[in-house]
Amino acid sequence: MHGFQLVRIYEEMKNLGLVRSREQFSRSWCGRHPGYLRDYLRREGATMRVSVQTIQSLRLRLAEAGSLLPPDLRDRVQAFDAAILRDMRVADLLGRRSIDARITA
Repeated sequence: MHGFQLVRIYEEMKNLGLVRSREQFSRSWCGRHPGYLRDYLRREGATMRVSVQTIQSLRLRLAEAGSLLPPDLRDRVQAFDAAILRDMRVADLLGRRSIDARITA
């Protein structure tokens, strides 16, 4: 998962009213310092990989929240988790391709 994908999830969660700010998302959902998401908003941050610990924290909190939300919001939260898994696979594929390109070049 890359930084721009984490930012996209934050923006969607904010639109749903699940978070109020980047700082809250960073602390409460990602388990990081309040400025964590801001680091990914920098130009170079968009393509940085998100740490496994952050992804695990976010997925755990999404699962916890999903169990407490009404069905329509629960479905949206589960869709976030599915998007995270998809984004992780894409990031892994892109990483392998860039490594393979360096090896064969």
